[in-house]
Amino acid sequence: MIHPIRLWTLTYKETSRFLKVWTQTVGSPVVIAVMYFAVFGGALGSRITELKGVPYSIFIIPGLVLLQSTTNAYMNPSSSLIIAKYSGTMSDILLPPLSALEKTLGYLLGGLLRGLMVSILIFAVAGVFTGKYMPEHWLIFLAMLIFSNGAFAMLGTLIGIWAKNFDQISGFSTFVLTPMGFLGAIFYSLDMLPPLAQTLSLFNPFFYFADGLRYGFLGVQEVDPLFSVGMAGLIFVVLFGLNWLAFFKNWRLGI
Repeated sequence: MIHPIRLWTLTYKETSRFLKVWTQTVGSPVVIAVMYFAVFGGALGSRITELKGVPYSIFIIPGLVLLQSTTNAYMNPSSSLIIAKYSGTMSDILLPPLSALEKTLGYLLGGLLRGLMVSILIFAVAGVFTGKYMPEHWLIFLAMLIFSNGAFAMLGTLIGIWAKNFDQISGFSTFVLTPMGFLGAIFYSLDMLPPLAQTLSLFNPFFYFADGLRYGFLGVQEVDPLFSVGMAGLIFVVLFGLNWLAFFKNWRLGI
């Protein structure tokens, strides 16, 4: 059973933590996305005029949003947990009567809110450059934002529970998440790849997050958008379940 005050307290802790340094946690990803947008949209936009019937500078917007927002959704709980381990304050989470479900939801909401804030700001800034503000399919657009940022918040929580130091958290992000993002068709269409590369891309979970969000925002897709939403939802549910189990068992949490 969820106790509202306990859940609110943990969520407030996780949210206020990143809002206190908003220029780093929220402002910095927006600036980085603008640089990507300027380089890829400006430099390549003159060479690649359209993809899927959409101007290239607009085609890359959902991928850029996803790349930055999911990274921040991942970093919020993972950094919070590893800091708690290093500072010896993990007992502040383990000793209060927080249930496994409340802990899971608290870290989820903290990472999700940070990811959504970054997403909204980047979409708004990109709209200033391109004039494209409104999504074509609102329900799928919102579902993909929630599933993608929620899944990476849950992944960040799981890695934060597993990790023993900051190197393992940043290493996972650098050597696993970043390659998955860049190979997940955020800057290109699958049609531009050879057949083998197209097939391999279908095994990249990031591809479904990117393709579903692109359909929601632009109305173009590589695969059935409902399949992308289903895959994103499935990944989110599996990661949520693994987090609940980790908290329930107090796995690698010092107790």
